[in-house]
Amino acid sequence: MIIWFASANIHKQAELASILNGKNRAGGFSGAAGFEIKTPAGAGLAFDPDESGGSFHENALLKARELYRLLAERRPAPYRSGDPVIADDSGLCVDALGGRPGIFSARYGNIAGKKLEAAERNALLLGELAGKLRRSARFVCAMVLLFSPERFYLVQETLEGEIVKSPAYAAGTGGFGYDPVFFIPPLGRTAAELSEEEKNRVSHRGKAGKIIANILRAPDL
Repeated sequence: MIIWFASANIHKQAELASILNGKNRAGGFSGAAGFEIKTPAGAGLAFDPDESGGSFHENALLKARELYRLLAERRPAPYRSGDPVIADDSGLCVDALGGRPGIFSARYGNIAGKKLEAAERNALLLGELAGKLRRSARFVCAMVLLFSPERFYLVQETLEGEIVKSPAYAAGTGGFGYDPVFFIPPLGRTAAELSEEEKNRVSHRGKAGKIIANILRAPDL
């Protein structure tokens, strides 16, 4: 089954493919789901929707509907009518910052069109939290599986944790974004220190993606 993913983020695309197809320890895929993830860029489509929603789920649905419209209008190969669309909107919510950066996580710290790199955003975040004892935070992922503008499934999940105390505690080379500064107390490691399999099992995107995968596998879908 071809699934169109409303994103240009190659890290998210790889994670979604692994989650939906059930990647195992040996590096292969368990089961025979056979979900093939396609992106707008891979089909030669310019896709840059205005994420004007006020919440994660509003932005996810906005992106899914916009890609559905674009695919139906342009009909790029290998698109076929009825192909489902998946979109997600995710970010980091820090309690001591009133939930920021939240839906603006990817744009956190941007000034006059200058986009910060991940390491710069992490440094900015730790700077804002300097001296604050409250470090609780969570990753949030809203994921939409859309078959038409009026027929869709929406899932929202979280990964609870805390922001490390200082740059000296940032650790790990896996993952992306805020993962090196997001510590998960039950595991005793940051998100960037987890293996791909571990991250897909506990992460906000992994939890949401598994629910979506189960919906896709339902025989009466």
